[in-house]
Amino acid sequence: MSVDDSRLGYNPKSAESIFEYARRLRGRTLREATGLGELADPHIRRGAFGSAVEEFYFRIKPNSSPRMDFDGAGLELKTTPLKFGPKGKLLAKERLVITMISYEDVVNEDFEHSHFMEKARNILLISYLYDSSKKPLDYEIKSVVRWSIPEEDLPQIKHDWETVVSKVRAGHAEDISGGDTLYLEACTKARDSSVRTAQPFSEVPAKPRAWAFKASYMTEVQRKMVDSSERIPRSENEKEFDLLTLLAERFSPYFGMTEQELARRFAISGSKDRCARITKRILGLGDKSKVEEFEKADIVPKTVRLRKSGRPKEAMSFPAFDYFELSEKSFESSSFLECLLRKYLLVVYREDEKDTYRLKDICLWQMPEKDLPEARRCYEQMQENVRHGRGDVSVHSTENRCCHVRPHARNSSDVRPQPFGPPVVKKCFWLNKGYLQNEISRVLGS
Repeated sequence: MSVDDSRLGYNPKSAESIFEYARRLRGRTLREATGLGELADPHIRRGAFGSAVEEFYFRIKPNSSPRMDFDGAGLELKTTPLKFGPKGKLLAKERLVITMISYEDVVNEDFEHSHFMEKARNILLISYLYDSSKKPLDYEIKSVVRWSIPEEDLPQIKHDWETVVSKVRAGHAEDISGGDTLYLEACTKARDSSVRTAQPFSEVPAKPRAWAFKASYMTEVQRKMVDSSERIPRSENEKEFDLLTLLAERFSPYFGMTEQELARRFAISGSKDRCARITKRILGLGDKSKVEEFEKADIVPKTVRLRKSGRPKEAMSFPAFDYFELSEKSFESSSFLECLLRKYLLVVYREDEKDTYRLKDICLWQMPEKDLPEARRCYEQMQENVRHGRGDVSVHSTENRCCHVRPHARNSSDVRPQPFGPPVVKKCFWLNKGYLQNEISRVLGS
């Protein structure tokens, strides 16, 4: 260790030394650890907390180098904020950005030797509790761990990486979307949404993007440190399967079986959640188990029954909304948009000639970005109704191509208060049957 290194308090060429020094942060605030008096406001300069950890705790000079933060030790430093969810559980507040994507370079890389894997292979992950009422220097640091991508997640992350890179190689980097992938995404990364950059196989400029682990994935990473969920069991020859391939492998032996036959096969009694329990049993899991892969990818299983015509027997519902929240929150900050941005594992049963529903297929579905403005129109129309004290007036399926609003209550007495009128029966947003039919047909057809 050089004279300058001795002042650091750790050996920058030793991952173990760096980790031991970092562990002193756990349970403390940055103010306590560094004696700093003030920091830049993170609302003005995003990433101020992480930059301060680098600069004032580890004494790494600010730089824009693509090399690892502790290059001599092969270690990347990342800080990530946590928040408390509705049920008091810790959630990742945002995605974890790993590194910028160079469209020119990534087309010549393979996954195992990519710049992304160089950065993600060995991470010093410092998690802190975000609190809007506190200054960043006073955020509590909850955990300090050395983390690398779990071996069982590599097949899916490789699949996600290749999905994005294939679009760049095809000259369509401008079409990349967060909905393309499950665990790893290519998130937009620019100060201004109008910023564009060149791509190698097209003259059409694309948004600058960075490799990032999705917030749902990071939530499960954090949760796994204190709580456990179950993974879908894999045989030896299934270890390299991405998630959709694994799901197809699990469900395909049961295609053609009726709900009743599947219930008898798995010894499930008749109940309202019978199909949901059948799905868990097909995956080899218990009824109460959280599916680790679904938690990481923010996937929600949904059973869909199709009539002989292919039209859903029922529209797809979302949780009942709060009238006060609906009146106040914009579409961008709404729980409705949060639901639409999730992926859904649609387990499809189809009616046969004898009026019996048989397991037909599965697919992963997420509302396409082009349909979000239509969903926004439904949301804002219902919002205006509530703001005028007319929560009793719904948005009908004939008024919107994608969505509508109608009751989602036990009976007419199951009501909720609204801000400018008398209590109204509980309602929620629904996906229209016709829209759902077209989307299922589109996804299964592709």
